[in-house]
Amino acid sequence: MKILKTLGLVVLGLLAIVALLGLIAPNQVTTSRSITINADPATVYQVVSELPTWERWSPWQRRDATIKNEYSETKVGAGAYYTWTSEDSGAGQLTITDARGPDSLHTLIEFDGQGNTNSNWYFKPAGKGTEVTWTFDAKFPFPFNAMLLFQDFEGMINKDYEDGLVFLKEEVESILPAGPDLTVKEVDFPATYYLVKRATVTMQEMEQHFQETMPAVGMAFGQNGVEMAGMPTGLYYTWDEATQTSDVAIGIPAPSGAEIAGLTAIEIPAGRALQIDYVGPYAGTGAAHEAIAAYLEAKGLKGKEPAIERYMSDPGPDTETDPNKWMTQVLYLLEK
Repeated sequence: MKILKTLGLVVLGLLAIVALLGLIAPNQVTTSRSITINADPATVYQVVSELPTWERWSPWQRRDATIKNEYSETKVGAGAYYTWTSEDSGAGQLTITDARGPDSLHTLIEFDGQGNTNSNWYFKPAGKGTEVTWTFDAKFPFPFNAMLLFQDFEGMINKDYEDGLVFLKEEVESILPAGPDLTVKEVDFPATYYLVKRATVTMQEMEQHFQETMPAVGMAFGQNGVEMAGMPTGLYYTWDEATQTSDVAIGIPAPSGAEIAGLTAIEIPAGRALQIDYVGPYAGTGAAHEAIAAYLEAKGLKGKEPAIERYMSDPGPDTETDPNKWMTQVLYLLEK
């Protein structure tokens, strides 16, 4: 009994020491690491936002061969997640909580029984490349924060993040295509009748707006028995630099005169247009718009609204899944 009493006093003493250390120890670790990658922000963002690619460049995946991942049905962008189990690295889940391509990506990492961590990404143009910043922000509850006095936790995270960014750079630069063909063609644009949903959308909302609206329009066509007369299309009427908003109509060409409740009919007459067949991730189509704008100026031509994007590659499960092979036809109508 005396031994048990002594052990009890020792345990109480140790708990008191831990509690005292917890009062003076930091309870949060915040850090970030950056690297410059020789690719445009849209390309780097695309790789990071596709969770299965993490298996190729994640420092933890490279270090621990026992990690096994399971992915959500959606594997790209906001809402996508994967869970992992491992003999050496525990278990948990990583979720993309916000995706603002190609500028930033925010994730929540949940460690089974060990709390949560916010880990975010920022992509900033740097010359012809991209400065990529990866951040880490974790809080340690009292009294477990006392361990921070004895472990260089921030140093370990910094090393992992530095390694991960180097591996990401290798991954992106190894798959980087030679560059999109931005050849401008002058073409005949046929008279086209569209059924669309039109709205004013901010740049930050644009990706989510397309993800929600395009499937809804396609479903409306199917439910109403209206035949698609062309590929899904985005019609861009305005772009306000001050407010970073665009008046955009998302829809599908339809037989002339067709009607669907909730969709607006827009008819664009035949005429001449400038066209680029852009091949690559959707987030990189800005290069095609810039190339056509430069062509207009160089040739003394004048365009008129709307600017048109035809999405020729459907990234569905039964079609092309590699974003580097998706084609978007970018067209600018010409004034007569």
